[in-house]
Amino acid sequence: MNFKAILRIIPWIVVLILLVFLWLRRLGNYTSPEKVNTDYTLVLQQIEKLGKLELVKYNYKEVVEVENIAKRYLDLGYFYIPGGQDQKAILIAQGEAVACLDLMKMKKEDISVENDTLTILLPQTEICYYKVNLENSKFYDLRTSRDDKKAAEFVDQVYAKAEKQIKIAALESGILTDAKNMSHDILKPFVENITGMPVLLIYPEQPKSIPIRIEK
Repeated sequence: MNFKAILRIIPWIVVLILLVFLWLRRLGNYTSPEKVNTDYTLVLQQIEKLGKLELVKYNYKEVVEVENIAKRYLDLGYFYIPGGQDQKAILIAQGEAVACLDLMKMKKEDISVENDTLTILLPQTEICYYKVNLENSKFYDLRTSRDDKKAAEFVDQVYAKAEKQIKIAALESGILTDAKNMSHDILKPFVENITGMPVLLIYPEQPKSIPIRIEK
């Protein structure tokens, strides 16, 4: 075979080698599908950095009335012998309740990959804290015992009742549901940016709220 014949064959050999290479590559796509490797520990650590993620704050202004009737040694309706001094308070209270997700409660098992989608089981939303803002609250009426200890205990009782009512009002207003909706808007793009994968957030069912009766 002369030199010119070899030159005419070389291009065909190159084409044949290229075709075989492409065929093997395509065959490899069928025999060994692409794998998505997700470092669950890294994802969990990034999420945990957020700690208690505060999501929703409710502000309240309420009127709280508390009255303590002192013990009567003798009570005939129109005549009685008091065993102490009656106490009464009307408090105009301002306060707040904040709902959050405690991401420190999450475990590695709460993160998985299904069909190239990162699935995350989140903890329940909860009320992180609720409080009365003392600086913005004031007594409209306050009558306490002449006993300083009893007077201080009564004032503490009034503030405690105001705080309790803030928590109940927040739960009844749906603060946990609002926090759940907000967590989706915040966490989904955050985790997708970390992993570069579609993210599905799963929320546990919230426990049904039980009405709490406030004793007068």
